[in-house]
Amino acid sequence: MPSEELTNPNSSAIPFDDDSDHNGNEARAHDKDKKVITKSRSTSEDLQNVFNPKIYVPGSYKYSRQYLRERLSRSILHEFSIDEQKTRIELAAAYRLAAKNGWLESIYNHITCNVTSSRGERHLLINPLGLNYCEITASSLMKIDYDGNMIHPGVVGDIMGLNKAGVLIHTCVHRARSDVHCVFHNHYLAVAGLSATRNGVMELTQTAHITGEIAYHDYEGIVRSTDEQQRLVCDLGEKDVMILRNHGLLTCGPSVGAAYYHTYTLCAAAEMQSHACSMAFNKDDLLIPDNRFVKLSMDRAKDLNKESFGTLEFAAAMRELDYDQDHSAYPDYRN
Repeated sequence: MPSEELTNPNSSAIPFDDDSDHNGNEARAHDKDKKVITKSRSTSEDLQNVFNPKIYVPGSYKYSRQYLRERLSRSILHEFSIDEQKTRIELAAAYRLAAKNGWLESIYNHITCNVTSSRGERHLLINPLGLNYCEITASSLMKIDYDGNMIHPGVVGDIMGLNKAGVLIHTCVHRARSDVHCVFHNHYLAVAGLSATRNGVMELTQTAHITGEIAYHDYEGIVRSTDEQQRLVCDLGEKDVMILRNHGLLTCGPSVGAAYYHTYTLCAAAEMQSHACSMAFNKDDLLIPDNRFVKLSMDRAKDLNKESFGTLEFAAAMRELDYDQDHSAYPDYRN
């Protein structure tokens, strides 16, 4: 029985005028030269070599929208406990919100959450290196231990990798702070710019006061050494917000919502400071509130929703994502 032919899906004949020899010859040449693979010997490598300009991306066909959309549309949430399912959905939402707000640098930066196994082992959920934040789903998150070893790859872990620098920054905070459930790290432009100034965050606006006390960590280059972990943790101390000088930000909290809202207020405060400084002729033109009023605002902000800081704000942001999802071509973040 003759084998069935698979052809390049983009290789259908080009319409031409029957009365034009030139066009007719061109169409016949195109038809003659098209890629043909027999089904009996086709492999994934063969299919990768079938050039289709509609889906082409560099590297591998597995990086194409069509291939990844099918993968990301799968849900494996049933494999995890209810608590882990909730954490995965919230963390996927945090990534989508970060994309929506511009809190990312290409495919880099991370948001992590800790989860506990049925045997009491503490693991981390983290994004696979290679996905856009707007592609992250609950089932695509990778689960690793605190040494960076893979526990569960998620639905694309066999394709995407793991960012070592992200693991080093996040694991040391989760290890040192038992009160922390979620850690945000990003290079948002306004914050990265602010991180390169000597003054750092200036208490110019109420939003900056809501952010609370801010820690600072000096730049030591791209994080590659475990030696820096101890210094990073020491500089953070018991605070939930830290500026990484010449780098970006790190925020953390007892919930995804808390870490999210710390990030929101710091990024907003950085933008406000940038606007204020660009409008002032010099530092004397900046109106900096009296320290006692700054302290008063910080104390009041701490008391506001003390037991559920960030919960209402994050729930509202998730609803916004759900409305957006109704008109989105991206896989549902809840998958």
